[in-house]
Amino acid sequence: MTAHATSYALAHPAARVRIDLGTLGPDAVTVGAAILPLAGFFARGGRPEEAGPVESDPAWRTAPRERSAR
Repeated sequence: MTAHATSYALAHPAARVRIDLGTLGPDAVTVGAAILPLAGFFARGGRPEEAGPVESDPAWRTAPRERSAR
């Protein structure tokens, strides 16, 4: 693993990286899942997600709802 990673990395930063076995144990999945929303947050530069345009429901969804309201 180390040889493969260093063959694709820049020499100077790769010399400062250490690859070891994880120590999270049974909490690894929980920690990984908790990081997912943070990854998006940091990808946006620490800014909150912008609200997009609100789309109306398609006719196949609204028609039965309107008929049942009568």
